[in-house]
Amino acid sequence: MKILIKNSLVVDMENEEPYISDVLIENDKITKIEKNITEQVDKVIDGTNKVLMPGLVNTHGHLGMSIFRTYGENKQLMDWLNNYILPKEQMLTKELIHDFSLLSCIEAIKSGTTNVVNTYFSQEVVADAYKEIGIRGIIGSTDSYQNNPIDLFEYVKNIDKEDMIKVYCDPHSPYTCSTELLKENIENAKKHNTGIQIHLAETQDEIDIIKKRYNLTPTEYLDSIGMFDVPVILAHGIYINENDIEILKKIKGGISHNPISNAKLASGICDVVNLRKNNINVGIGTDGPCPTTSLDMFLEMKTCGYLQKLKYMDSSIISSYDILKMATIEGAKVLCQEDEIGSIKVGKKADLILIDIQKPHLVPALDIHSLLVYGVCGSDIDTVMINGKIVMQNRVMITIDEQEIMYKCEKSAKKFYSKESLS
Repeated sequence: MKILIKNSLVVDMENEEPYISDVLIENDKITKIEKNITEQVDKVIDGTNKVLMPGLVNTHGHLGMSIFRTYGENKQLMDWLNNYILPKEQMLTKELIHDFSLLSCIEAIKSGTTNVVNTYFSQEVVADAYKEIGIRGIIGSTDSYQNNPIDLFEYVKNIDKEDMIKVYCDPHSPYTCSTELLKENIENAKKHNTGIQIHLAETQDEIDIIKKRYNLTPTEYLDSIGMFDVPVILAHGIYINENDIEILKKIKGGISHNPISNAKLASGICDVVNLRKNNINVGIGTDGPCPTTSLDMFLEMKTCGYLQKLKYMDSSIISSYDILKMATIEGAKVLCQEDEIGSIKVGKKADLILIDIQKPHLVPALDIHSLLVYGVCGSDIDTVMINGKIVMQNRVMITIDEQEIMYKCEKSAKKFYSKESLS
């Protein structure tokens, strides 16, 4: 299958300066980036008045939590988690997790995300959802939390011949897992030649708990048990001191910054500027659609910029282009996938989005990087391609019946929260 995208404004995340060009896709890869490509193709997409850029990389999320969207509002994190979310999670079925993960995948794609890191329960049904809709991502092996654990590595290998779904080991956090369990995950990651995704240094409470138990920071503690011997995706990374920085400089992977979740739950502000200054990879994540309400990575980018500028009281402290890198190529580096995704380059996977910039809130386009970060909304995404396949065009989902999934989830949620389901 050959697809030609003609005459778009390319923001390739390889070169800082945007340019008008055609882009040729053959099967799953980008094969040409040049003007006036004339060869015979199966499909032509007109990119005039549209920005073509790499699909966004969401480095941390809990997709099944869209069933909890707006539930437990205005609570402190530990109160929200222990008294609202955890009790309700005991009621979740695999069917609910599958359907609401699918709903979240639709939301992600429609707002320009082509790769999602997910951590939750019953990940085999999340893998099914990823496969059905055609999204790329990493899911977590959380066997220790399941009553009937399956070999998720083997399951994904069987259903995903295109290798779009990766499996990481997935312990929740240093404060909820025993040292023994964390070490089991490290050994499992080594056995399967993969990495670990884990929450790290999200709240002051976590810092206090780990200090009391081990007289270490969470980062020092994970380092002491050998977790950084494997690639890691570290969600949040708010409470990081200078000694932690020295440890994190050596890791493979990086930090997932979740600005909206951190702000909404009053957890704190991750010092993205300092982390990046120390050459630590930092990507952007949405966290779950319950704490954040939205999975719109463009909204996350805006919030990232606002918070860093406020933290430093310096409007020039981080550029729009640097924030775009965090959502694309640096996010790919956090996932150790920068050789395949995260930029528009010949030989890379064709994970691409087209953004319609002929809208009142996006005219004039004087500084395209600033416009993308602070002007564009997820609803401005026109077309999404993942692995060389069009999954949305003209804002219409191609691979799934969006209305059917929305109807099913709305009906399921009403039943889930009814008195009958709680009895």
